[in-house]
Amino acid sequence: MNTKYHAEVIRDLERFYAVLNGIKEQVGGERRLLECNGRMGWPRRGVYFFFEPGENRNSGAGLRVVRVGTHAVSAGSCSTLWGRLRIHRGVSGGGGNHRASIFRLYVGTALLAKGDYPDRVRLSWGRSVAKEVRQEVTRTEDGLERAVSQYIGKMPFLWLKADDEPGPASMRKYIERNAVALLSTASRLGIDPPSEGWLGWSCSHEKVRDSGLWNVDHVFEEYDPGFLDLLERLAGGNV
Repeated sequence: MNTKYHAEVIRDLERFYAVLNGIKEQVGGERRLLECNGRMGWPRRGVYFFFEPGENRNSGAGLRVVRVGTHAVSAGSCSTLWGRLRIHRGVSGGGGNHRASIFRLYVGTALLAKGDYPDRVRLSWGRSVAKEVRQEVTRTEDGLERAVSQYIGKMPFLWLKADDEPGPASMRKYIERNAVALLSTASRLGIDPPSEGWLGWSCSHEKVRDSGLWNVDHVFEEYDPGFLDLLERLAGGNV
């Protein structure tokens, strides 16, 4: 192991979590999607960071981030931060649509692996559905969609305002890409690993299991430490 690189990653993780702790103080604590609605003063655009109960850091105190996400990374996109979070949350009645949320999809595959669900749900989950049978399929999947909503809905999360023009070169994408690369099993050094009981071990996607995150994009990339400068600057004006 490169001792110098190990020390640099630890340093950068400390900076990253210090920023998140500052955001937590600014906004009065984490929120949980089960308790959220669109009237809670969300910024138009931003990046979000989910934690998971029982997933503790070993590089410092507190929970580790298990999912980083954003939106409006295609030119001309009109999506909003709350709009994206609402899709992850699901509908107010408890269900949802995993075909519109990769986060819901991955959590659902893990719950499927550990739960007692009908075979027809195992066969349809994550697959395209013909229009003529869509209503029937979504009805059979409703129990799992509700379980996903409950699981994700209880996860604490924070958000960072990052409101520049939509597109792949946006600040949001830069932060998301590099935060994921940094956090992915802490740059593959075994720092802040998932707990033995982490649900993600049962996810069908290998990259979730390899990274310790509910992410698959950017998990094997190198991170640019310069993203932390931007993170700190934006956090100063987060509210």
